[in-house]
Amino acid sequence: MRDRLPDVLEDLSDEARDDARPLRVVRRLAVLLVGIWVVALTAVALGADAVGDLLAAQGKLFFLAGLVLILVVRGAGSADRASWWCFAAAVFSYFSGAAAYEFHYRDLDEMPDPAWSDAAFLGFFPLAFVAFLLLLRGRVRRLTANMWLDCIVTGCTAAAVAAAAGIGALLQSADGGRLVVATAMLYPIGDLLLLSLVAGGLALIGRDAGPGWWWVTAALGLFVVTDTVYAYQLAEGTYTVGGPLDIAWGLAFVCCGMAAIQRTSRGGRGRIDGGSALVIPGACAVAALTLLFTGYLATGDPVAGAFALVAVLAALARTGLTFRDVRALADSRRQARTDELTGLPNRRSVFEALAEADLRLAAGERTAVLVLDLDRFKEINDSLGHAVGDALLAQVGPRLRAQLRADDVLARLGGDEFVVLAQDLDAAEALGLAQRLRAELQRPFGFSGMVLDVDVSVGVAIGPDESISAVELLQLADLAMYAAKSGRTGVAVYDEERDGHGRHRLEDVAQLRRAIEQDELVLHYQPKLALATGTVDGVEALVRWQHPTRGLLFPDAFIELAESAGLMAQLTSRVIDIALAQCRSWSDRGRLLTMAVNVSPSNLVDEAFPDQVRALLAEHELSAGCLVLEVTESLLMEDRERAVRVLGRLRDDGVGVAIDDYGTGYSSLAYLAALPVTELKLDRTFVGEMTGSPRAESIVTSTLQLAHALGLVLVAEGAEDQATVDALTFHGCDVVQGYHLSRPLPAEALWSWLDERAEVPVA
Repeated sequence: MRDRLPDVLEDLSDEARDDARPLRVVRRLAVLLVGIWVVALTAVALGADAVGDLLAAQGKLFFLAGLVLILVVRGAGSADRASWWCFAAAVFSYFSGAAAYEFHYRDLDEMPDPAWSDAAFLGFFPLAFVAFLLLLRGRVRRLTANMWLDCIVTGCTAAAVAAAAGIGALLQSADGGRLVVATAMLYPIGDLLLLSLVAGGLALIGRDAGPGWWWVTAALGLFVVTDTVYAYQLAEGTYTVGGPLDIAWGLAFVCCGMAAIQRTSRGGRGRIDGGSALVIPGACAVAALTLLFTGYLATGDPVAGAFALVAVLAALARTGLTFRDVRALADSRRQARTDELTGLPNRRSVFEALAEADLRLAAGERTAVLVLDLDRFKEINDSLGHAVGDALLAQVGPRLRAQLRADDVLARLGGDEFVVLAQDLDAAEALGLAQRLRAELQRPFGFSGMVLDVDVSVGVAIGPDESISAVELLQLADLAMYAAKSGRTGVAVYDEERDGHGRHRLEDVAQLRRAIEQDELVLHYQPKLALATGTVDGVEALVRWQHPTRGLLFPDAFIELAESAGLMAQLTSRVIDIALAQCRSWSDRGRLLTMAVNVSPSNLVDEAFPDQVRALLAEHELSAGCLVLEVTESLLMEDRERAVRVLGRLRDDGVGVAIDDYGTGYSSLAYLAALPVTELKLDRTFVGEMTGSPRAESIVTSTLQLAHALGLVLVAEGAEDQATVDALTFHGCDVVQGYHLSRPLPAEALWSWLDERAEVPVA
């Protein structure tokens, strides 16, 4: 079960203390048992026949019983209790067989074929297999199909080699003892299966498996050799009790005892992978092919056998190449999800992990998201150079990882910002983790003799308390991080009262994005009156947001939000699309009106914007002259050169360009002469005051003369009364727009207004 507090150093020390108590008892027991055995052997050497004979002659039983006791004590208080006790049961089964032989079968004139003691001996193998399986499950999340197949391949290959080496022939030639030899063959086969399981475990756990695993491997290796020789001797009738084989079996069990007195290692970081994973199945495949080819030469056509052998070897080589290609593809995918500088998962991996966290949050499981941002990192880059900054970032990952659990996600979001996803932490535990991470980064960093002191701001958000969306938790943690940075507190947990405004802003951005995508935007249209003819020949499209809960929202409620969230370009493109669709609809009903649409800064610096406009005009089958794009003077000055290029391409296509709010920004004859514009829209400030202010009237008349001198149309917006319209008509203004004529209206209301007006001039 996962630890609740992710302090790895503390967890390891606790585990070490828990592991040390039974280990001390086990080691003392081992010393005591060995001492008793040595005393017994010494007694025999000195001629003591009573106790000495018992302990020396039955020393194997004494040793096995002691080993069972050691294994039982080893399991007490250990996280691997079930595996150690299962191994103790396996040794006890072996002990039972040995006891049955010593106390019953040894003195019989004729040994039954096979004896019941063999059942107890063979019981060792399934119990030991389960024990090692449980031990492995404690270190590996799941036993893969590859591992099971490796066990089967290794065991079957070893059995085949043993049979080909003569055991099978000996079994056929054994007089009256085939069942005995067949039973004896089960021992090396069982040993090989156990050995293949442990070998597979070593491959999965890796170089950090610890000495206990290697002692077990040595024990099983001794069992394989000893039991194979035993099968040979039994088939030939040369096996004798008390010979070298008994010593070898004893050494194998000594290795088992040595494994029990070692400290448990969780391993897992030096795992064998890549091409090394093919060594065991590849070697077994070659061995099996050799056996098949040898047998084929004895009974079949050697030419056909040779070609078959070459074909299978070529197929194996092709499998190896496929593995190489698959590994290359896996490396490519890993690199696509890995930050090149730090080696940590990158932003793409973060959002994949967030998607997985959503499932846990939906199930009610706790997930903590921590966002870390280095303080004054820009100063380090500016003063010491980007090379030092990169070297610093490369050291951040290992420090943070040392404080996290294996299942915690650590990634680099970008720049000097990192994120941690940790499961099963409440607010207090997540706060404690954040403080430990900060303390770790506050330790000085060293670079080629240079020492840097760094601080970090950490924001924390906990789900499902604050949200059941992992992406939103990341946003909330980011808000908390900015609160920690601005308040210089170092660490902050998301607080609704303090950070709620930012959260609601994030929610508003998400809703606005949805509004753009799901047709919640609507347009109202304000008519533009041509004073020379008294007809309405164009409209200005003004966007509204039909919010599902807040009702109809005007631009001042969401335009600034769209600009700050980077949605203005999408919003403008959507408005142009809706406006041109309406223009097409009116044209089909008999009225072709020019459509004016405001353009955002994002559009003016987007080289692809003219192509988008051209595509929309073609989609709605309208000429470019139907569209007028309105831009403000301030927008033009932000990136004048690029804006001129974009507007120039639009004008080349025939789209009209109007300067909106003229007179309130950076009015300059120089840029006005250079810009590819067709209209000037004089700001309502001057238009509304012209009938009561000679100065305002002079500005209007002079601007009118300037526009006509440059061949531009002057549009006066903000006409609120008939006197203003009359004055503009008198001075020769081209187009007027304002509330006196009409407020902005929905499409159908504007159509009705046009019908009622019946094209009567305003005079």
